[in-house]
Amino acid sequence: MTAYYITHRTSEGDPEVMALYSSKVNATIEKYGGTKIVRTGDFKIIEGDWDPDRMTIIAFHDMASLERWYDSPEYADLKAMRHSVMTSNAIAVEGI
Repeated sequence: MTAYYITHRTSEGDPEVMALYSSKVNATIEKYGGTKIVRTGDFKIIEGDWDPDRMTIIAFHDMASLERWYDSPEYADLKAMRHSVMTSNAIAVEGI
């Protein structure tokens, strides 16, 4: 079953660090079979108290592939880099 990594950032972070992160993260996602299907700051809140700055949704073949990517050595340094300069929330869900 397809699994989705859904994240929304709640702070912009350091633009130089995030540019470096962005230039390298796609290769790690693709290595584990992931595809970005949403990456935008253009959305409309229609319910709840969301306060995201940007939203990203990445589709993986299954939850195991998503978890292998998220916990991978290739992503570890990039994840630490992102965490050091910005805040975000993320979930992993299975769907159709």
